[in-house]
Amino acid sequence: MAPDFTHALPYLFLWVAFGAAMWRGPRLVGPPLIALSLTAAVVAGIVEWAGVAVLALFAGACLAAVRADLSLVLRTLSWGVVVILTLALGMNQVPSIHNVLALDRVSVSASSADFTLYWNYDALFAGVLLYLVCVQPQANTPWRRALVATGGILVPTLVVVLGTATAVGYLAWDPKWPAILGVWIPSNLLITCVFEETVFRGVIQRHAGRFLRGRVPAPAFVALLVASVAFGVAHIAGGMTYVFLSTLAGVGYGAAYHLTGRVEAGMLVHFLLNLTHLFLFTYPFAA
Repeated sequence: MAPDFTHALPYLFLWVAFGAAMWRGPRLVGPPLIALSLTAAVVAGIVEWAGVAVLALFAGACLAAVRADLSLVLRTLSWGVVVILTLALGMNQVPSIHNVLALDRVSVSASSADFTLYWNYDALFAGVLLYLVCVQPQANTPWRRALVATGGILVPTLVVVLGTATAVGYLAWDPKWPAILGVWIPSNLLITCVFEETVFRGVIQRHAGRFLRGRVPAPAFVALLVASVAFGVAHIAGGMTYVFLSTLAGVGYGAAYHLTGRVEAGMLVHFLLNLTHLFLFTYPFAA
C-alpha cells in the first residue's frame, strides 16, 4: 500500500527541492525545503534526533567539500566524510533513520520473484544534497539536443541490457500491467535514480574525468568506465550476474551523462530501462 500523507510529506519536500534545483538552481529554495523535509521526517517518526545529527553532518561536509577558499586538508577531510556517509546512507546503515515500507513481499506476476520495496529517505536525502551542493551547476545543454542524445542512448541500452539479461536466464519475457505502479514509480524514479545517478554520474564520473584530464588518454571514456564498474560493484548483493548487468547498464547511463553534461539524462535512461523491465519482463528477476 502507498505511504500515507504524513509519511510521504518528507519525501515531497525533497522532491520539490530537487525539481527547483534542476530548473532554477539550488540557492534560494533548497535549504528551507530541506529543513521542512527534516522537520516532517522527525514528526513522522522516520528520522530520530540522532539521525538529524548524522544528516546535518553530511550536509556540512558537502558544503565544506566544495569550498574553494578552504585548505586542501579540510576539503579532503570533508570529502572523506561525504564518501563515508554516502555509503552509510545509500546502504541504509544509519539505525536512527527508519525508511518507509511501501511493499512487503509482493509478486508482480506468477513467474517473478517476490520483492520488498522501501521508500529510502536516507538515500533520497543524500542524493538531493549531493545534487544541490556537489553537482550543480551543470552544463546548460539545450533541452531538445539533450532529449535527442538521451533517446539515441536509450534504445541500444535497452536492447543490450535486457537482451543480455534474458539470454543468461536472469530475466524472462513477461508482459503485464503491474498494479504497483503508483508506489513503484516514485520510489524508482525519484529515489533510486536520483540517488544512484547523482552519486555515480554526477559525482564519480564527473570528478574522475576532471582528475584524469591530462593524466591518461581519453579521460572522459576512462571516467565513464570507472563509474560504470563502481555502479556494478555497488549491486554485488544481487550476485555476479547482477554486477555484470548493472555495469552494462551503467555504461548506457554514463554515456547519456557524457553526451549531455546532465545527470538527469542518466536518470531518464535509468528509469526507462527499469520501467521497461517492469512492464515486459519478470521483475525483479525470474522466480
